[in-house]
Amino acid sequence: MAGNRAPNGASSIKEEVYRIVAENTSDVIVLVGSDGLVRYVSPSITNITGISVEEYMGMDAFDVIAPEDRERVRASFLQVIQQKRALDVNYRVLHVDGRPLYADTRVKPVLDESGEAVYVVAVVRDVTARKQTEELLENILDNVNAAVWSIDKDFTRYNYFSASFERMAGIPKEEFMDRPIRLHDHIHPEDNVALMGDVKDKLDRGLPVRQEFRWTHLPEETRWGQMTIMPHLNAAGDVERLDGMILDITEKKRSELALEESEQRYKSLFMHNLDGVFSIEMNGLYFVDANRAFVDITGIEPDKLKNRCFIGMIFDEDHASVYETLHEVMQHGEPRDLECRLADWDRGERIVSITFVPIILSGELTGIHGILKDITKRKQEERDLIRSEERTKFLQASLNRLSNDLAGVMKVSELESRLLEEVRAVLPDAGVSIDEAPDVGETPDPPPGTIRVRIGEKPHPVFLSITAAHPLHKSEEEWLATAVRYVTILYDNLHRTEDLMKRLEDLVAADETPTWMLRLLFRLSEKERASLSSDLHDSVLQDLIIWYRKLESLRSAGSFDERNRAALGQIEEGLLDSIHQIRITCNELRPPFLLKMGLVESLKSLFSYARMFANYEIEFSSDQLDVALNEDQILGMYRIVQELLNNANKHSKADKVSMALTDDGSFVHFRYSDDGVGTNLSGLEGSYQHMGITGIEKRVQSLEGQAVFRSAPGQGFHVAVRIPKQTTER
Repeated sequence: MAGNRAPNGASSIKEEVYRIVAENTSDVIVLVGSDGLVRYVSPSITNITGISVEEYMGMDAFDVIAPEDRERVRASFLQVIQQKRALDVNYRVLHVDGRPLYADTRVKPVLDESGEAVYVVAVVRDVTARKQTEELLENILDNVNAAVWSIDKDFTRYNYFSASFERMAGIPKEEFMDRPIRLHDHIHPEDNVALMGDVKDKLDRGLPVRQEFRWTHLPEETRWGQMTIMPHLNAAGDVERLDGMILDITEKKRSELALEESEQRYKSLFMHNLDGVFSIEMNGLYFVDANRAFVDITGIEPDKLKNRCFIGMIFDEDHASVYETLHEVMQHGEPRDLECRLADWDRGERIVSITFVPIILSGELTGIHGILKDITKRKQEERDLIRSEERTKFLQASLNRLSNDLAGVMKVSELESRLLEEVRAVLPDAGVSIDEAPDVGETPDPPPGTIRVRIGEKPHPVFLSITAAHPLHKSEEEWLATAVRYVTILYDNLHRTEDLMKRLEDLVAADETPTWMLRLLFRLSEKERASLSSDLHDSVLQDLIIWYRKLESLRSAGSFDERNRAALGQIEEGLLDSIHQIRITCNELRPPFLLKMGLVESLKSLFSYARMFANYEIEFSSDQLDVALNEDQILGMYRIVQELLNNANKHSKADKVSMALTDDGSFVHFRYSDDGVGTNLSGLEGSYQHMGITGIEKRVQSLEGQAVFRSAPGQGFHVAVRIPKQTTER
């Protein structure tokens, strides 16, 4: 052994070199005995911890270590002594001012000649700055959805994996740090194929890669990551390790998928919408795009939309309203609706409804969407409904007019003339005639396009024949059926009555007209009026009430826009007017309380109602009758007054009508006077107007009374009637 020792001079030089190195290195060199006491410490201890060499010499080497790390480091020290091998330890050292310092230490045993560890040499390096940088980086990574990692080129063990990964992905690092392949258990199988295939091939060739993938560790949620890997090459160009970063792009992918879904929905809504959808630009209002429904509605093919102005497809007269609506959309940035017509439409008028919707991007109006609906059919139906309503009112007025006139018809010829007159007024383009069936044989079928309706017997069947230019609408068919019903009720009875009247005329010519016959005829007439009133009340009126209630229920329960709801309301009002008019007609045909109220009160009620519609003043005075009149007298006088009011309405043009009912004890006197245009009574013979005067005369004659008429042009019309209080029944 002695022969191997260096000379003293050489030993001194060697020790001096060790001393110079130890005292000038930035690392701290500590020689610690097996008992844990410091035997030597380099001067750099003071620069790092603030403790002087003198203070540290002889101290327990572990007293400067942070209490939390002290026992762990002491255990490492004993391990080095016992196992006689070096060990790397990291821990925290306390500065004299209380600051923790981070240290990385290489601990190596010093053996004696017998191989026992007598000392431990610790080379301590201050890594506080590096540790603070690492903590800063960890803090940054912990606050972003990213994880940084480093692994050997063969993917056998991760060198580093930031703690942020566990929070970001929810997968414990311990599960895959020593077995990196386990991380792939949490990646979608389809994405794993790409990572283990093309991605690995690029990395083996030293090429950087960026790959998106899906996590599968959350069964009810799909999460996305983006992996960026940079190969680290040595001087020879070979891959030494792989450094990478994983970003959590779940929200980004969800946004992208939501945007894609929104775009697909928009595209589907745009292209497959049953309404025409189009978009126009702000500069010049040129078309940008349109769907198939738009093409179907407008007839403009997509390849012809380019460089085509939207206004050019609008009917010229509607340009102003379209420009105004577009201006409001641009001005206020809110949707607007309008209805307009399309121009140059070969298939007739085309009416559309357009909703303009502003396209606003980044707060700026960039274009306008349009939603176009073909409302031609609806508008036509609205027009048809209005025309139908007007037609219905016209037909109802016709029935009212015919009903009122039939009340005074006394002859079959007059009835036929009145029916023909009304049918021609309602169906001006139709050929109308009244035909009687042949004497023998069956009635031939009518020619094509001719409507034949039986109205009575004379003595053979009598028909109303109508050759219409077009098929009758339902309302016209109902009108015709009602008018024919009115006529049919009267026809046969009038025919029989005419036979009787002819016989009576013969008797009159022979001055042999019996009063009882006249009274009988008027009783028959009243009976027919009562029958007609009952028929109208029980059939037509009830049907109208039923249809009114159905319409009212439909309007209340159904869902209609305001225009159609208003139209239905108008139809309801029209039905109510018709119901009211038929009730009035029934009351005129057979006043319900005439006999119960008596003549005076009934006339007052009649005048009260007439004043609501008359354009002249009605003045009436009456005496208290001493004796109650019988049914014939009350009905007769009431009908006489009705006929006089009817004459005043139609012909007199009077401003005032005066009537008086007086009782002189034996006779009841009735006087009528108006200030109208008057007439030449001698010129009325045989005319249609003469029918009313004749009816009054016959009424008075049936009551065994007298009637005097006085009138001249410009001198009004005056009637004086006198009837005895009691008539003789024969």
